[in-house]
Parts: sequence; C-alpha cells; structure tokens
Amino acid sequence: MKKWLLLGVGAACVALATFLWAQPVAQNQVSGNECWNAGQGPGGPSQFLCINTVRNGTALTTVSGSGAFVTTATQTAGTLMWTGAAPTSWTVNLPNPAFDGEVVRLGTATTLTTMVTVQTAAGTQAQTMSAAYAAQTLTASTSVAWQYNNAGSVWYRIQ
Repeated sequence: MKKWLLLGVGAACVALATFLWAQPVAQNQVSGNECWNAGQGPGGPSQFLCINTVRNGTALTTVSGSGAFVTTATQTAGTLMWTGAAPTSWTVNLPNPAFDGEVVRLGTATTLTTMVTVQTAAGTQAQTMSAAYAAQTLTASTSVAWQYNNAGSVWYRIQ
C-alpha cells in the first residue's frame, strides 16, 4: 500500500513539475509599443513609459521614394532604412523633442551618392549638431548614427 501511495505522489510531482516547466515566465517577443503607467514615488505624478524608450531602440522603418525626399525621424521611428532606387536627395530631420540618449540611425540598401543631409528640426527644443552632415554619400550596407545629449541640446555623431 505504501509503495502505491509513494508511486502516486511521485507521479503527481512529475506531472506538476512538467506543467510548471512548460509555462512561459515572461513574454519574449516585444513590438516596442508596450507601455505601462510609471509613478514617481508615493502620491507623485505618473506617466506612461514605453519599452522602446527603456531599451533605447525602435523598430526599423523602411523609406523609399523619388525626387527630393524628406523624412522626419520620431521617437518611435528613429531607425530609417532607405530601400529601392536612389532619390535625387534625402533629407532627414532629427526628432524634436528628443529624449536624453535617443539614437537615430540611417542605413541604406542602395548607395546614395552625395545626397544625404541630416539636420535638426524645429520644435520645442533648441537643438544643434556637433558637426554638419550635408550632401554626404551613404554606401550600401552601411549606416550612420547620432545620439542626443539633453544637457547640451546636441546631437553627436556616434557612428
């Protein structure tokens, strides 16, 4: 009798362990749009905080067109990839407002010869760039990137 009771308890433990092992503990696929309400201490104000600002990353936005093409990067669309035939020019406006540490990255699948310009955009923040980036060539399968420093209100080229 003890043998059957011990065997039954053992089988129940194995079944329970298998059930618990098979359950996912956390979501491992994020889109970048997940947000939650974050408070500033007991009784303090709260705001929505989204995962893309926490991980300092955004989804890849593909861009294509013809003629003189202008793209404005945003806090949620800061990684831009040019695809298709080259336009006559591609001007990218940096996000304004920008959060401290925000990164804007440009890539291309097509060589863009002496036509890429990156500039600050009008908005709520006075922003500058550490160095001008006008009429530049961006070679296929390469990228350039800028990161925003809120203390100095400056976009620094980091790649």
